[in-house]
Amino acid sequence: MNKLRHIPNAITVTRLILVLPIAFFIVEEAYGLALVLFTISGLSDGLDGFLARRYGWVSTFGRLIDPLADKLMMVTTTIALGSLDHFPVMLVMLIVTKDLAILGGVFSYTSLAGFPKIRPNLLGKLTTAAQIVLIVLVLLNLSQPGLLPADFFGVWFWLVAVMTVLDGVYYLGLWTA
Repeated sequence: MNKLRHIPNAITVTRLILVLPIAFFIVEEAYGLALVLFTISGLSDGLDGFLARRYGWVSTFGRLIDPLADKLMMVTTTIALGSLDHFPVMLVMLIVTKDLAILGGVFSYTSLAGFPKIRPNLLGKLTTAAQIVLIVLVLLNLSQPGLLPADFFGVWFWLVAVMTVLDGVYYLGLWTA
């Protein structure tokens, strides 16, 4: 049973490893492969944390690497999609800015006072879930052109943009409090 405690970290490391192939397949316009890998990566995002908390397998490594893997997955994927005009540039900039600001805040705080005890909040979890769903839908539509109507994405892009801004404001409030 002791060896099983590494499962959440193995899942997180797998998500990190998948970042480059996902970006590669997007840039090469192999959207079906990118969709499969991103879906696996997106589903694993919640699984690793659930297993760690449920079975008491939380580790310092996991607390450090999991948020990094999440941010790297979102930033890299949105940049890859945005570079091919499949994702609005403004939304790419919002996601990248928010995620880099959070990482910068965590690294700064850690260097001054140790690793912060920030628990993921509901808005952050919902924002990440909405971003993952949006990317899955975009990749699905790219792999099966015309599956979803073009105006369908406008609502999703705005929803994710608003949620990303609100989540960023929440974290900004934490750092300035």
